[in-house]
Amino acid sequence: MLGINNQVVSFVSPPPPTTTIEATDLEDGHPNHQLWNKMTDNIGRHSFSSRANFLRSDSSINTVEDFLDTLINSSHYDRRIRPFFDQHKACNVTMTIHINTISAINEVNMDYNTDLIFRQSWYDPRLNYSGTEWAKRSPEITLHYSLIDRIWVPDSFFRNAKEGKRSDITVPNRLIRIHRDGKVLYSQRLLLKLDCQMKLQKFPLDNQTCVVNIGSYAFGTKDLSFYWDETPNTSAIRVNEDLEMPDFVLSNFEQRYCNRTTATGSFTCLLVVLHLKRLFGYYLVQVYIPSMLIVILSFVSFWIDHKSVPARISVGLLTVLTVTTQSSGIRSQLPRVSYIKAIDVWMSACLVFVFAGLLEYALVNVIARKNELRQQVRFSREVIGNRLAQVHFYKKDDTHQTNIETTETLARKTSVTEKNLRSGSITSPLIQNSAISNTTAPSQTPQVILSQQAPVSKTAKPIRDTAQLVDLVSAILFPVAFIVFNIIYWMVYLNMQVEYVLK
Repeated sequence: MLGINNQVVSFVSPPPPTTTIEATDLEDGHPNHQLWNKMTDNIGRHSFSSRANFLRSDSSINTVEDFLDTLINSSHYDRRIRPFFDQHKACNVTMTIHINTISAINEVNMDYNTDLIFRQSWYDPRLNYSGTEWAKRSPEITLHYSLIDRIWVPDSFFRNAKEGKRSDITVPNRLIRIHRDGKVLYSQRLLLKLDCQMKLQKFPLDNQTCVVNIGSYAFGTKDLSFYWDETPNTSAIRVNEDLEMPDFVLSNFEQRYCNRTTATGSFTCLLVVLHLKRLFGYYLVQVYIPSMLIVILSFVSFWIDHKSVPARISVGLLTVLTVTTQSSGIRSQLPRVSYIKAIDVWMSACLVFVFAGLLEYALVNVIARKNELRQQVRFSREVIGNRLAQVHFYKKDDTHQTNIETTETLARKTSVTEKNLRSGSITSPLIQNSAISNTTAPSQTPQVILSQQAPVSKTAKPIRDTAQLVDLVSAILFPVAFIVFNIIYWMVYLNMQVEYVLK
C-alpha cells in the first residue's frame, strides 16, 4: 500500500521522508508502534487528497471510460483492502431487502424458497470524487455489472442458505452505483433455498417462524458492521404486495440485530423474521371432514341387524382400511419428528373409533351365538318334557286290561294332543313322528294306555336379546364419545401456544 501511495504522490508532490521500521517495531510495546499508526493515517489522508488532485489536474480525462479507468485503476485502488483499514475503524454496511416471492415451503426438509433483491451500501473514501469536474457532470455513476470484480465488496452471506444463485435472466441482475461522496450501492437479485426450523406440534393448526440470517464470513465486528437502513420514510424490509402462498399467509415480519461468536471470532449479523400463518382450509376439506365422515359411517353399522354378517364386516373393514390409508398419506408429507403432532392425534383417534366399532361387532356376534345356543337347549328340554307328560308307550301282556285303544282311537287322541301342543305354542316333531308311526303300524298294533291327560307345561319367558342391547348402547355411546373428543381436541389445539426460540 505504501508503494502504491508513493506512486500516486510522485505525480503531484515529492515523496515523504523515508523511515525504516523493522517488523519487530510494529509490536504494541515498541516506541515505533505509534509512529506506524500516524504514518498509516497520514498516508490514507494523503492518498485521498492526492487522488482528488490527480483527477482534477489530469487534463487527459475527457470520457467517462477514462474517468472510471483512473478511479478504479489497480495502481490507485486495491480491492483487496477494505475501506477505513488505514484508519483502524470498521466499515459500516447498511442493508435493505425486498422480498418478491416465498414459495415451496417444505415441512419434510424444513426449508423454503425465496426470490429477493438484496441491497448493500457503504462508504469507500477511495472512490470519492466530489472535488472533481466529474462530480458536477455526474453526481452518481452506474457501473456495468462486470466491474464488481474491480472494487471491494462486503463478504456478506446467508447463514441459513442451503442453495442459492444469482438471477441471470436476461442478464446478470446486479447493480453497482458509485456516488460522488464515495458511497457505493450494490444490489443483486438472489434465488435462495433457506433453512427454516419448524415446530409441528400443532400441525396443521400451526404458525411458523422462518428467518433470513445475513452475516459476514471473514470480517469480524472490528472490521465490518452490518446495519439495517433506518432512513426516514423508508423500510429496510419490503414485501411484494401481491405475495401469495398456497399453504401460508405472511402475517407479520420484523428486522433484528444479532451477533455470532465462533471459533474464528465474533461476527455481526442481521435477521429478517417472517411470521407465517398456515391456511387451514385445505386440511379441513381434504383430511378432517373425510375422516370424520368415515367415523360416522362406522357408527351406522350399529343400526344394521347383527345377523347381516357380510354387511357388518364390510362396513367395519372398509372404514379401518380407509382411515389407515389416509393416515399413511399424511405421514408421508411430514418429517419423522419425535413428538406427537395434532394431525397424529386426530388420525389415531379416528382409527381407534372405527377399530372399536369392528371389535364391537365381534362381541355382538359372540353374544348372539351364545343366546341362540341357549334357546336351542331350552327348547329341546321343553319338547322332551311335554312328550313324557303326554304319551306313555308300553306293552300290555296281562289279560286285565281295562281300556283298550284301537288304532282309530289312538289317532284321535294324537290329534287332540297336537292341538294342545299348538295351543301351548310348542312344536314337537318327535310326537308327530310317533303318532304317524303308530297309525301306520302293522296289524299287530301295540296297545297304549293313556292316563289322565297331563297339562302341557307353559312356555317360559323368552330370553332377552343381549346382542341387540349391546348394539343399541353402542349406537348411543360411540357418537357421544366422538363428540366429546372433538370438543376437547379443538379447544386444546386452537388455544395451544408453541414457543419459538431464535438462536
